[in-house]
Amino acid sequence: MNFQDRIIRATGQKTPFRLIVVDLTQTMNEIGQKHGAKGYALKFMAENSIASIFLSAGLKFPGTVSLTSRFGGELTLIQSDTTPQGLVRTMAPQSELQALGGNEPAIVPQSIQVVKLNEYGKRVHESIIEAPSVSMGQNLATYLLQSEQVRSAVGIEARFNEKDPGKLDYAAGFYIEAFPDLEEKDINLIEVIVLNLPKFADMYKAQGFDLDELLDQLRGPYEIDIVKELTPKAFCPCSHERMLASVASLPLADLQDLEKEQEDLEVTCDFCRNKYKITLGDLRDIIAGRSQRK
Repeated sequence: MNFQDRIIRATGQKTPFRLIVVDLTQTMNEIGQKHGAKGYALKFMAENSIASIFLSAGLKFPGTVSLTSRFGGELTLIQSDTTPQGLVRTMAPQSELQALGGNEPAIVPQSIQVVKLNEYGKRVHESIIEAPSVSMGQNLATYLLQSEQVRSAVGIEARFNEKDPGKLDYAAGFYIEAFPDLEEKDINLIEVIVLNLPKFADMYKAQGFDLDELLDQLRGPYEIDIVKELTPKAFCPCSHERMLASVASLPLADLQDLEKEQEDLEVTCDFCRNKYKITLGDLRDIIAGRSQRK
């Protein structure tokens, strides 16, 4: 059988820890194709998205986690938005993706920004830390310890296909969170389990990534309860109305300059790459509304 994308959330039956494993391969191949992302750029976008999924799994309310990694160099940022239901969208500057192609970018990690939004889109949390590494697993664990005082072990890895860098062989990861009352002996044992974990490449089979093997390896001697299993899905809430609102937020002088060109606008969503037509009539209606409010 072919392995499908999954998010599995579990907790220890008698031991206070939380465990999440993710396979996001097919979802990121779908997203990457829309962006024309290849090679290392596609790999970094997938790893950023998995880190965001781990954070959104911890939300105590309906909402969204936006995780932005910023770099110095040929790739400046990657932003991934995810929900507790497994909805995913991600973006990187399109001009940079086109310039990179499948090449490895020269980058220097700068910062990690986490924004948590409630179901109405209101910010309820925002934190920025200096990124210690290009490794998303290390960055996420550092963020959790510094900003949320959470002890964790995180492993995230995506590998692109050498023959077709526009596709990923796998994009997978694990997240183990130690609850405050986890005993030191259990923390030490879990550390040993993580240190002796087989390489992700060894869990990649002809049919895909074996997420069940990863889960079995991580649980070690502990009994766990599967709390929820989800199928991640690429999703973007953009619409013509949202694009109109985005255009309407431009300065009035810029809108008037656009009107002088006497042409319809084509606006592309940064996340899903869908194109929307803003007609000259739409533009004039926006300007008229803004002018009346002055």
